[in-house]
Amino acid sequence: YQLLYCRVGIGYHLQIQPNGNVKGVHEPTEQSWLKVFAVKPGVVGIRGIKSKLYLCMNKEGIARGKTRFSPDCLFKEHLEENHYTTYSSAAYPGLYLALSHRGHIRRGDSVGPYHLSSHFLPRK
Repeated sequence: YQLLYCRVGIGYHLQIQPNGNVKGVHEPTEQSWLKVFAVKPGVVGIRGIKSKLYLCMNKEGIARGKTRFSPDCLFKEHLEENHYTTYSSAAYPGLYLALSHRGHIRRGDSVGPYHLSSHFLPRK
């Protein structure tokens, strides 16, 4: 199990809440622990340990937790030159998982791999 830390703003840990909301919290909680699992080379799924929900992104670029794993729950995992990892939707190319400076989820079409808000650091 791991945490996904985003260095934007004061620094946030991604969490999937039981109601399906996805957001960042400065201090990790039990909802911040995630299982990142390989589906095929370079493609992963992400599941909240406590919520038991899969992280998914729709075609509008909105990330949500869902009970059922589907193609919109697949993310391309890419290690950037700065050693941070980005996660882009495998189903909808060009949409990136990202947090705002206040820890809110950002629309996937509003950021790219060069934005700090899309840079995550896996932590144990």
